[in-house]
Amino acid sequence: MNAKKEILELLKGDKIEAICLGDIDYDYIRNTIPDFYKGERIKNALKILDFEFNAGYGSEEGYSLYVWSKNWIIVKGTYDGSEWYVKIPRNPTDKILPESIGR
Repeated sequence: MNAKKEILELLKGDKIEAICLGDIDYDYIRNTIPDFYKGERIKNALKILDFEFNAGYGSEEGYSLYVWSKNWIIVKGTYDGSEWYVKIPRNPTDKILPESIGR
């Protein structure tokens, strides 16, 4: 899986407003401050996220993240090391339902 490609596919052209990246290693993230990217720095975050990793069961390889766009928030879901990205409406309505890729 490529995080950058998955995120851009979920957003379907909706402009990214900010990205917050945690660490890949879940045990280590508790002791770090996540990096926040806004404005021109979003390009840097997308470069960091442009790598292939195994999203299957086992150990987590992708970044913990939050991505904000005008209409959506993207977060990473996990279960037993399997990981995927989910988008939820930034402003919930009964007409827009959450979507995920890989589940």
